[in-house]
Amino acid sequence: MNKPFVSHLLLLSFLGALNASATEIDDLKSILDDATDSVTKKYMNVNYLPSIVTVIDAQTFMDAGAQNVGEAIGMLPGIQMQLNFIGQPIINIRGITNPDSMLSDKIKILVDGVAINNEGSGNSGFYLDFPIGLVQRIEVLRGPGSTEYGAGAFFGAVNVITKLGGQTTENQLFLGAGSYRYRTAATNLNEKSGEWKMFADGYYSQNEKSITNEDRSRDKTTDEAMTNASLGVKFVNGGVEFYTRYKESHYGNFFQYKDDIEPNHDNGRKETYFFSQLSYKTFLNDFSFETKAIFSNRESDIAAYFTTNVDQIAQAFNVVDVDMQEAFHVRDHQVERNIEAQAILTLPKIISNDISIGIGIRRADLSTNDFYSSVEVAIAQNLDTIVSHPNNAYFPFNATNEPAYWDNPTSSDLFSQTTRTISHAYIQDLISLHKDVDLVLGARVDDYSDIGMHISSRAGLVYRASDKLIAKLLYGSAYRAPTFYERYTSGHIYYGHGVDNLLAEETDTYEAALIYIPSVNHKISLNAYYSELRNIIDSDHSNDKYVGYVQMKDRVNKGVEFEYYFKTKETHNLFLNATYTDSEFTYPTANIDQSMPDISNVMIKAMYVYRPITKLSFGTSWKYYSETVENKKIVRDTIQSENVARDTTVEKQYILDETVTYKFSSASEMRLTIKNILDRELRLPSNGYSSPGGELREGRNYFLNYTYLF
Repeated sequence: MNKPFVSHLLLLSFLGALNASATEIDDLKSILDDATDSVTKKYMNVNYLPSIVTVIDAQTFMDAGAQNVGEAIGMLPGIQMQLNFIGQPIINIRGITNPDSMLSDKIKILVDGVAINNEGSGNSGFYLDFPIGLVQRIEVLRGPGSTEYGAGAFFGAVNVITKLGGQTTENQLFLGAGSYRYRTAATNLNEKSGEWKMFADGYYSQNEKSITNEDRSRDKTTDEAMTNASLGVKFVNGGVEFYTRYKESHYGNFFQYKDDIEPNHDNGRKETYFFSQLSYKTFLNDFSFETKAIFSNRESDIAAYFTTNVDQIAQAFNVVDVDMQEAFHVRDHQVERNIEAQAILTLPKIISNDISIGIGIRRADLSTNDFYSSVEVAIAQNLDTIVSHPNNAYFPFNATNEPAYWDNPTSSDLFSQTTRTISHAYIQDLISLHKDVDLVLGARVDDYSDIGMHISSRAGLVYRASDKLIAKLLYGSAYRAPTFYERYTSGHIYYGHGVDNLLAEETDTYEAALIYIPSVNHKISLNAYYSELRNIIDSDHSNDKYVGYVQMKDRVNKGVEFEYYFKTKETHNLFLNATYTDSEFTYPTANIDQSMPDISNVMIKAMYVYRPITKLSFGTSWKYYSETVENKKIVRDTIQSENVARDTTVEKQYILDETVTYKFSSASEMRLTIKNILDRELRLPSNGYSSPGGELREGRNYFLNYTYLF
């Protein structure tokens, strides 16, 4: 990459911002009044919150080139977006991941305050491809959030506030096109009838995406074609709200290749998520009382190939004289339903105390959990032949290599248990100790029907030394309950076996933050954190065995996050952040201590929107990720057409995006975004790489969007 070019570009942008004329400087209440009422359950100036919170203004991030929620979140400090082995997005926050568990997140995702639950795999990244054009803002809490949200908010929480959820009173039509034959259409609508307010949004998008990786023995092309759609509706009458949303997507088989896929099976992943929430909020004598009833239905249908070479699978079965003429194909079909009820009571202010109390109960039921494996079907149909064959010990899928599967070699169930009930109660008190000092204390109890009780707590002290300087000292504990994959998976080849005595992952995190606001146009924040983690869950792939999941030994995670904002009313908007994180990792049975694999210890990101005139803006986004550390674990020797190194070092990455927006009128605008404008080779860490050095991602690509308000 032309490093001087990028350095000069960022320097000129920065100097241009600092030299803005006095006539361009305005009373920027937006800097001081960014607020959140969902992620922290309190409404106040975000700088004064006893948490580390960033509020993303969707319009600004869209002007800087963000296309969806995931891209916007990926611009924040401490966050590194990754893909798991089937292409699902993962939010890696503060360098904490489970390199071999492949699925679960360390962060809780909410859409308009509704939690996206997934007890099966724990992955909530399904909403990260939601278009930023339908979003009003995104509230991101970095740090433990279990006191507010229970399991899953291990190292953070994200609340996506859509324009529908924020009750935006403008109608919008959004059209777009781009690389890989991408096209999209979206809309926001609202109407009022008597006492009822009605809001709706919807979108549809698709592409024909594929990426050719030329560093293999021959050219390989991925199949990443996508269709993606959502429809949301909200009705409001006084304190009564009814909100429902349906979303579905279908993606191709990310890390396999078109010329490898056998035609006799579908491949890729289809996911749908439907939720409905009915809520009622009322005020009585300074008391606030809110109740919620929520239903959700998640369906996941994933089809993938572990090995696409039919000849090699045939040779493996020839050892035991079984005629097997099919690739190693699996299908994982799940339907999960959640029913939930909540009640939240906010008491009138008692002396200097603002107290809120909440209770709730949720039941999760995986009504469908079907599993199919072409290899396992062949074994089940020839079980006696294989078991009694004299060459059984040389059969690659024998009891020594796959002990979990041979516990029950004919089961088509994925999980041995499919229900879970969670009840909770919490209390939080925001205490004004002094006009310049606030203290927050909180505690929460969650009781799981299958893993027992867990207590989370938090304490935070905020000191406003002056109008320009704010200091925070924070403590929080958090946990992540074992998913059904980790606890109840029936033994399947390459899946391992669930362990029903796994404990919840736990963390205690300590943070110290300084916020300095020298003027209404500038804001600087520095945050240091130290986390102690216990009972970390990962799968054990050592010694040529897939024995299932294990609890890893305690580890420490620490780091520093820096943020700088510069903003004038119209012309300049600069956001710069940098992160250093140091995470320990120990591979369990191999007893190898190392830095966390597959994450970048250093990340630097910058976003600058320059508006020389009202109708025209230029947006620049730049991201740097340091090289990752390879996973030094012992890797199982699988049956593959090629001997591919896995979890190898990913070289440092530089990504530069440019966006130009032109407003034809106050109601009409066009936006052109060019991603990876320098056309660098980009590679992404991902569990179980199919290519050495990481997974190859897009070169230069573009998006053209048109928005019309009516």
